[in-house]
Amino acid sequence: MQRVILLSAPLAVLALALPAACIPQTPPLPGYQNLDDKTNANAAYVGASACAQCHADQAAAFRLHGHGRVLTRIERAAPSFPAEAANAGVPDPPAGFAWPDIRYVVGGYRRIANFVDQDGYLLTTGETGAATQWGLPFAPGGIEPGFTEYEPDRVAPLPYDYSCFRCHTTGPAPFDANAPSFQDNRPGLAGAWHEGGVQCEACHGPGGGHFGTQAGQVVIRRERIFVDPDGAQTCKQCHAGPAGDASLILARDGFARSEQQANELAASGGHAAFACTICHDPHRSVTYDRATAIRNECRACHTDVTMAGHGGALFTRGAYSETLGCESCHMPYATLAGRKAPAGAVGPAARVGDTRTHIFRIAADAGGADAFLTDNGTHVRLDAQGRASVPTDYVCLRCHNGIGNVFELTPARAAEIAARIHELP
Repeated sequence: MQRVILLSAPLAVLALALPAACIPQTPPLPGYQNLDDKTNANAAYVGASACAQCHADQAAAFRLHGHGRVLTRIERAAPSFPAEAANAGVPDPPAGFAWPDIRYVVGGYRRIANFVDQDGYLLTTGETGAATQWGLPFAPGGIEPGFTEYEPDRVAPLPYDYSCFRCHTTGPAPFDANAPSFQDNRPGLAGAWHEGGVQCEACHGPGGGHFGTQAGQVVIRRERIFVDPDGAQTCKQCHAGPAGDASLILARDGFARSEQQANELAASGGHAAFACTICHDPHRSVTYDRATAIRNECRACHTDVTMAGHGGALFTRGAYSETLGCESCHMPYATLAGRKAPAGAVGPAARVGDTRTHIFRIAADAGGADAFLTDNGTHVRLDAQGRASVPTDYVCLRCHNGIGNVFELTPARAAEIAARIHELP
């Protein structure tokens, strides 16, 4: 039987009631009445630069956010990112291609990058014979930068169409056979969008009716801009995974698939009722501006839970160092966006992806992927209450593998300790 680490009965009750009892939901700002019409009465898009004219503070904070960098148009040279984003960058296109051959780069800011050619098709390994997905360095998993295969079995051109760009752009519109449109007049870009990247109006709706002039005076109409206080109507549009069903968590290669934060959170037990904005400031980057991007750390509510002997501990492996916190264990890298950590960096038994999971429950057993995933490996396993839990192979062994500065644990010993880990001071 699978054992699951729980904090304490009082805290479990607290977590279930958290939005009201501990950290209240973020209320809408005074004067904003539009909470349900994201079209803003079918307004026109005006672009992020227009929004920034009045909302300079939000624009400055958002400058480092990955949302705005998820799709970059290429002008015969590598994409340019802010200097503060030290890990970001795509130095070269795949072998056999030069930058003038590339129309867009998808990503390249946090984990991976894909390439759209001048005809609007994604470069795939199956069609080109080359490794076409760029992987950025990822120090927590000891993952080095480099190209890897992307869609190796595909031989036909892969359009970068609405099924892809709907979550990478602002104002996306699917292809309509009755009024056909192709972004940039490229055959692979069936459909259209207003602005590349997930910019202001992707979440707040088109801003054309939000401001104007009357009798020579600027008039601001607050009811003509959309506000989603808890992210329920906005974040889930792209962060509920490709299945579009929050009751399922898809998996591949022994890990949960990426961009399913809403699904993972829904399966996290006592935190399932959380709104995204309880923890996240949606305008700030967790990767490059974490100090201000996280509104509430775990211990804002879990005040009487020990750090299980890890408080203030520093994990190092080569040049990488990490001060351990609650998220080091309760948000392990059990999700995979691009590449998993090599055994040479984390040992042969550890399972380390490249994205933190939002499944906070830890299974105190050594079941590995067999316990984490369904028998066919296509989904994360859920219990009768719709909850998931992450085995210790994904948690403890990232550090306790004899390679870093901490002692080695076998999977069985890690599971034994984990069952009573919060008994430690």
